[in-house]
Amino acid sequence: MVLVKDIMLREFPKVSKNETLEYAYKLMEKYGIDRVVVVDGDKLVGIMAKWDVMEKLATLRTRQLVPGRLHVSSFMSTDLKTITPTADPRQAAQIMLENNIGGLPVVEDDKVVGLITRWEIAALAKQRIDIRAVDIMTASPIALKPTDTILYVRKVFETYNMIFVPVVDEKGKPIGYVTVNEVADALYAFHDIVEEKHRKERIGHLLVEDFMRLRPPSVEPNTPLPKIVEAMMEKRSKGVVVVQNERIIGIVTLVEVLKHYTIYS
Repeated sequence: MVLVKDIMLREFPKVSKNETLEYAYKLMEKYGIDRVVVVDGDKLVGIMAKWDVMEKLATLRTRQLVPGRLHVSSFMSTDLKTITPTADPRQAAQIMLENNIGGLPVVEDDKVVGLITRWEIAALAKQRIDIRAVDIMTASPIALKPTDTILYVRKVFETYNMIFVPVVDEKGKPIGYVTVNEVADALYAFHDIVEEKHRKERIGHLLVEDFMRLRPPSVEPNTPLPKIVEAMMEKRSKGVVVVQNERIIGIVTLVEVLKHYTIYS
Protein backbone atom coordinates (compact mmCIF):
# COMPACT_ATOMS: atom_id res chain seq x y z
CA MET A 1 0.00 0.00 0.00
CA VAL A 2 1.35 3.42 -1.00
CA LEU A 3 1.49 6.01 1.79
CA VAL A 4 1.94 9.79 1.69
CA LYS A 5 5.57 9.41 2.81
CA ASP A 6 6.30 7.28 -0.27
CA ILE A 7 5.39 10.00 -2.75
CA MET A 8 5.76 13.31 -0.88
CA LEU A 9 8.37 15.91 -1.78
CA ARG A 10 11.21 15.91 0.73
CA GLU A 11 12.93 18.92 -0.81
CA PHE A 12 10.67 21.98 -1.10
CA PRO A 13 10.87 25.74 -0.53
CA LYS A 14 10.55 26.97 3.06
CA VAL A 15 10.57 30.62 4.11
CA SER A 16 9.96 32.87 7.10
CA LYS A 17 6.83 35.02 7.03
CA ASN A 18 9.11 38.08 7.16
CA GLU A 19 10.86 37.20 3.89
CA THR A 20 10.02 39.30 0.85
CA LEU A 21 7.72 38.17 -1.91
CA GLU A 22 10.68 38.60 -4.24
CA TYR A 23 12.74 36.07 -2.28
CA ALA A 24 9.83 33.60 -2.08
CA TYR A 25 9.35 33.88 -5.84
CA LYS A 26 13.00 33.06 -6.48
CA LEU A 27 12.64 29.97 -4.30
CA MET A 28 9.55 28.82 -6.19
CA GLU A 29 11.45 29.20 -9.44
CA LYS A 30 14.44 27.31 -8.06
CA TYR A 31 12.33 24.33 -6.97
CA GLY A 32 9.92 24.48 -9.89
CA ILE A 33 6.93 24.52 -7.58
CA ASP A 34 4.03 26.95 -7.18
CA ARG A 35 4.03 27.32 -3.40
CA VAL A 36 6.25 27.88 -0.37
CA VAL A 37 5.82 26.51 3.13
CA VAL A 38 6.07 29.25 5.76
CA VAL A 39 7.84 28.26 8.97
CA ASP A 40 9.05 29.73 12.23
CA GLY A 41 12.03 27.54 13.00
CA ASP A 42 10.61 24.03 12.66
CA LYS A 43 7.04 25.16 13.30
CA LEU A 44 4.56 25.45 10.44
CA VAL A 45 2.85 28.86 10.44
CA GLY A 46 1.45 29.18 6.91
CA ILE A 47 1.60 28.39 3.22
CA MET A 48 1.75 30.75 0.26
CA ALA A 49 0.75 29.57 -3.22
CA LYS A 50 0.66 31.37 -6.53
CA TRP A 51 -3.12 31.40 -6.14
CA ASP A 52 -2.59 33.76 -3.17
CA VAL A 53 -0.30 35.94 -5.28
CA MET A 54 -2.90 36.06 -8.06
CA GLU A 55 -5.66 37.06 -5.64
CA LYS A 56 -3.79 39.77 -3.73
CA LEU A 57 -1.15 41.28 -6.00
CA ALA A 58 -2.02 44.49 -7.87
CA THR A 59 -5.00 45.13 -5.61
CA LEU A 60 -5.49 48.46 -3.86
CA ARG A 61 -3.67 47.13 -0.78
CA THR A 62 -0.50 46.08 -2.63
CA ARG A 63 -0.49 48.44 -5.61
CA GLN A 64 1.90 51.00 -4.13
CA LEU A 65 4.74 48.61 -3.25
CA VAL A 66 7.32 46.66 -5.28
CA PRO A 67 7.83 42.89 -4.64
CA GLY A 68 11.02 43.61 -2.73
CA ARG A 69 8.99 45.54 -0.14
CA LEU A 70 6.06 43.13 0.06
CA HIS A 71 6.34 40.30 2.56
CA VAL A 72 5.17 36.71 2.61
CA SER A 73 3.03 37.48 5.66
CA SER A 74 0.75 39.62 3.44
CA PHE A 75 0.00 36.73 1.10
CA MET A 76 0.21 33.49 3.08
CA SER A 77 -2.76 31.48 4.28
CA THR A 78 -2.88 30.54 7.95
CA ASP A 79 -5.99 28.36 7.66
CA LEU A 80 -3.79 25.31 7.41
CA LYS A 81 -4.67 21.81 6.31
CA THR A 82 -2.02 19.18 6.86
CA ILE A 83 -1.51 15.43 6.44
CA THR A 84 0.65 12.84 8.20
CA PRO A 85 3.35 10.74 6.48
CA THR A 86 1.46 7.48 7.13
CA ALA A 87 -1.86 8.68 5.68
CA ASP A 88 -3.40 7.25 2.52
CA PRO A 89 -2.83 9.53 -0.53
CA ARG A 90 -6.58 9.31 -1.17
CA GLN A 91 -7.11 11.16 2.10
CA ALA A 92 -4.69 13.87 0.95
CA ALA A 93 -6.57 14.14 -2.36
CA GLN A 94 -9.90 14.43 -0.56
CA ILE A 95 -8.63 17.24 1.69
CA MET A 96 -7.33 19.13 -1.34
CA LEU A 97 -10.64 18.74 -3.17
CA GLU A 98 -12.79 19.74 -0.18
CA ASN A 99 -10.72 22.85 0.49
CA ASN A 100 -9.86 23.86 -3.10
CA ILE A 101 -6.13 23.76 -2.46
CA GLY A 102 -3.26 22.32 -4.46
CA GLY A 103 -0.95 21.01 -1.76
CA LEU A 104 -0.58 19.91 1.84
CA PRO A 105 2.36 20.18 4.24
CA VAL A 106 3.21 16.78 5.67
CA VAL A 107 3.63 17.09 9.44
CA GLU A 108 5.09 14.63 11.94
CA ASP A 109 5.71 15.42 15.63
CA ASP A 110 4.83 19.08 14.93
CA LYS A 111 7.57 19.33 12.29
CA VAL A 112 7.15 19.79 8.54
CA VAL A 113 8.79 16.75 6.94
CA GLY A 114 7.39 16.98 3.42
CA LEU A 115 4.94 18.45 0.96
CA ILE A 116 2.42 16.65 -1.21
CA THR A 117 0.72 18.32 -4.19
CA ARG A 118 -1.79 17.38 -6.85
CA TRP A 119 1.09 16.32 -9.09
CA GLU A 120 2.27 13.47 -6.87
CA ILE A 121 -1.26 12.08 -6.62
CA ALA A 122 -1.82 12.45 -10.37
CA ALA A 123 1.22 10.23 -10.91
CA LEU A 124 -0.53 7.48 -8.92
CA ALA A 125 -3.73 7.88 -10.94
CA LYS A 126 -1.86 6.99 -14.14
CA GLN A 127 -2.44 3.31 -13.45
CA ARG A 128 -6.06 3.31 -14.65
CA ILE A 129 -5.99 2.59 -18.39
CA ASP A 130 -9.75 1.98 -18.52
CA ILE A 131 -10.67 5.62 -17.77
CA ARG A 132 -10.94 7.90 -20.80
CA ALA A 133 -11.00 11.68 -21.19
CA VAL A 134 -14.71 11.67 -22.02
CA ASP A 135 -15.43 9.90 -18.71
CA ILE A 136 -13.98 12.60 -16.47
CA MET A 137 -13.80 15.80 -18.51
CA THR A 138 -15.64 19.02 -17.74
CA ALA A 139 -17.78 19.60 -20.83
CA SER A 140 -18.33 22.99 -22.52
CA PRO A 141 -15.62 24.72 -20.51
CA ILE A 142 -15.08 28.44 -20.12
CA ALA A 143 -12.59 29.80 -22.65
CA LEU A 144 -10.64 33.04 -22.92
CA LYS A 145 -9.87 35.29 -25.88
CA PRO A 146 -6.37 36.70 -26.53
CA THR A 147 -7.74 40.22 -26.01
CA ASP A 148 -9.22 39.58 -22.56
CA THR A 149 -7.58 41.63 -19.79
CA ILE A 150 -5.69 40.10 -16.91
CA LEU A 151 -8.20 41.55 -14.43
CA TYR A 152 -11.01 39.74 -16.26
CA VAL A 153 -8.96 36.53 -16.24
CA ARG A 154 -8.38 36.80 -12.51
CA LYS A 155 -12.13 37.25 -11.98
CA VAL A 156 -12.83 34.12 -14.07
CA PHE A 157 -10.35 32.05 -12.06
CA GLU A 158 -11.73 33.25 -8.74
CA THR A 159 -15.43 33.06 -9.67
CA TYR A 160 -15.27 29.55 -11.12
CA ASN A 161 -12.34 28.29 -9.03
CA MET A 162 -10.42 27.35 -12.18
CA ILE A 163 -6.78 26.26 -12.36
CA PHE A 164 -6.59 25.90 -16.18
CA VAL A 165 -8.47 27.81 -18.89
CA PRO A 166 -7.99 27.38 -22.66
CA VAL A 167 -7.59 30.33 -25.03
CA VAL A 168 -9.40 30.20 -28.37
CA ASP A 169 -9.35 32.25 -31.58
CA GLU A 170 -12.38 33.87 -33.21
CA LYS A 171 -13.38 30.49 -34.70
CA GLY A 172 -13.24 28.71 -31.37
CA LYS A 173 -10.04 26.84 -32.19
CA PRO A 174 -7.65 26.33 -29.24
CA ILE A 175 -4.48 28.40 -29.59
CA GLY A 176 -3.20 28.61 -26.02
CA TYR A 177 -3.94 28.26 -22.35
CA VAL A 178 -3.56 30.01 -19.04
CA THR A 179 -3.13 28.51 -15.58
CA VAL A 180 -3.04 30.15 -12.17
CA ASN A 181 0.74 30.28 -12.50
CA GLU A 182 0.72 32.40 -15.66
CA VAL A 183 -1.70 34.90 -14.11
CA ALA A 184 0.34 35.17 -10.90
CA ASP A 185 3.63 35.45 -12.82
CA ALA A 186 2.25 38.14 -15.13
CA LEU A 187 0.98 40.20 -12.18
CA TYR A 188 4.30 39.77 -10.40
CA ALA A 189 6.29 40.93 -13.45
CA PHE A 190 3.91 43.85 -14.02
CA HIS A 191 4.22 44.91 -10.39
CA ASP A 192 8.00 44.69 -10.57
CA ILE A 193 8.43 46.61 -13.83
CA VAL A 194 5.71 49.27 -13.89
CA GLU A 195 6.04 52.29 -11.62
CA GLU A 196 3.32 52.70 -9.00
CA LYS A 197 1.94 55.90 -10.54
CA HIS A 198 1.24 54.10 -13.84
CA ARG A 199 -0.13 50.78 -12.55
CA LYS A 200 -3.80 51.66 -12.26
CA GLU A 201 -3.89 52.86 -15.85
CA ARG A 202 -1.65 50.28 -17.49
CA ILE A 203 -2.93 47.10 -15.88
CA GLY A 204 -5.97 47.34 -18.14
CA HIS A 205 -3.62 46.98 -21.11
CA LEU A 206 -2.15 43.67 -19.91
CA LEU A 207 -3.89 41.11 -22.13
CA VAL A 208 -4.09 37.33 -22.32
CA GLU A 209 -1.98 37.32 -25.49
CA ASP A 210 0.85 38.87 -23.46
CA PHE A 211 1.20 35.99 -20.99
CA MET A 212 -0.66 32.91 -22.28
CA ARG A 213 1.20 29.72 -23.11
CA LEU A 214 0.89 28.54 -26.71
CA ARG A 215 -0.18 25.14 -28.06
CA PRO A 216 -2.24 23.69 -25.22
CA PRO A 217 -1.73 19.99 -24.52
CA SER A 218 -4.64 18.25 -26.21
CA VAL A 219 -6.18 14.79 -26.15
CA GLU A 220 -9.04 13.06 -27.91
CA PRO A 221 -12.22 11.92 -26.13
CA ASN A 222 -11.05 8.29 -26.02
CA THR A 223 -7.55 9.06 -24.71
CA PRO A 224 -6.85 6.90 -21.62
CA LEU A 225 -5.98 8.48 -18.28
CA PRO A 226 -2.24 7.58 -18.33
CA LYS A 227 -1.83 9.48 -21.61
CA ILE A 228 -3.78 12.44 -20.22
CA VAL A 229 -1.52 12.72 -17.17
CA GLU A 230 1.57 12.30 -19.36
CA ALA A 231 0.37 15.18 -21.57
CA MET A 232 -0.02 17.40 -18.49
CA MET A 233 3.39 16.44 -17.11
CA GLU A 234 5.17 16.95 -20.41
CA LYS A 235 4.24 20.65 -20.40
CA ARG A 236 3.85 20.94 -16.64
CA SER A 237 0.33 22.12 -17.38
CA LYS A 238 -2.46 21.83 -14.83
CA GLY A 239 -4.85 20.64 -17.53
CA VAL A 240 -5.44 19.49 -21.10
CA VAL A 241 -8.07 20.32 -23.69
CA VAL A 242 -10.24 17.55 -25.07
CA VAL A 243 -10.59 18.18 -28.81
CA GLN A 244 -12.88 16.75 -31.46
CA ASN A 245 -12.88 18.06 -35.05
CA GLU A 246 -10.49 20.84 -33.97
CA ARG A 247 -13.02 22.14 -31.43
CA ILE A 248 -12.79 21.97 -27.66
CA ILE A 249 -15.48 19.76 -26.18
CA GLY A 250 -14.07 19.66 -22.67
CA ILE A 251 -11.07 19.96 -20.38
CA VAL A 252 -9.43 17.63 -17.90
CA THR A 253 -7.45 19.26 -15.09
CA LEU A 254 -5.58 17.96 -12.09
CA VAL A 255 -8.80 18.48 -10.14
CA GLU A 256 -10.70 15.96 -12.29
CA VAL A 257 -7.80 13.52 -11.97
CA LEU A 258 -7.91 13.78 -8.17
CA LYS A 259 -11.70 13.34 -8.13
CA HIS A 260 -11.30 10.16 -10.15
CA TYR A 261 -8.51 8.93 -7.90
CA THR A 262 -10.52 9.33 -4.69
CA ILE A 263 -13.50 7.44 -6.15
CA TYR A 264 -11.95 4.65 -8.17
CA SER A 265 -8.49 3.92 -6.80
